[in-house]
Amino acid sequence: MDTVPERRPTETLDLVSRVVVLRRRGAPHVTVLAAQDQAWTSLHHEPHRDVRGTLTWVLRAIASDDRDDARLDAALRVVARDLRRPPSPGPAR
Repeated sequence: MDTVPERRPTETLDLVSRVVVLRRRGAPHVTVLAAQDQAWTSLHHEPHRDVRGTLTWVLRAIASDDRDDARLDAALRVVARDLRRPPSPGPAR
C-alpha cells in the first residue's frame, strides 16, 4: 500500500513562493529557514527539470540574501509558465 501522498503540480513553486513572501515580510529567520528546508525537500522530488533548475536558483538567491525582488519575481513567473508545459526528460533528484 502506497502511503506517500500525491504531489500537486505546483507544490514546489508554492513552497518556494512562501519562502519569498516570508522573507519579504520580515518573518523570523528561523521561520524562513524552516520554510526553505521544506522547499528544498520538495525540490528534490520535482520531476520538471526546468522548474527544478529555476527554483534552485531562487532558493540559493534567498540563502545568499539576494534582495533583488524583480529578479525573484521574474524567476517565479518563468516557473509558473514552465509548469504549463510538459516536463522535460530527466530523472527527479
